[in-house]
Amino acid sequence: MSMTPAPDDSVAVQLMAILNDPEAPEADQYDAAMDLEFHGGAWLEQAIFEVLRREDFSSVRAQLCAESLAGIWAREDRIDEAFFPELRGPAIREVLGILGARAPHLIPEGTRDH
Repeated sequence: MSMTPAPDDSVAVQLMAILNDPEAPEADQYDAAMDLEFHGGAWLEQAIFEVLRREDFSSVRAQLCAESLAGIWAREDRIDEAFFPELRGPAIREVLGILGARAPHLIPEGTRDH
């Protein structure tokens, strides 16, 4: 787990707890992943990166987290340039779709759908 401090946003902490709970119902995990978009901060982004890596960028959970991540980036008008190159598979397609619709200027030049 990252050493980035947890946010004051208790809802974001609860959403990540649901996503990281193997006993949580899948539907609850999907809802939590979608709701992440409405929160932000370095801690949350790092936690999303960990989920994406754990899910090998390809599960439904990863796709929903990627959508939320792209929504955060579009809202904050920036991307994480260190993490962006790691994105692949369905996760990069979700990120590019959201950024393409909401903030195409954030898509790094030369990026293509993998």
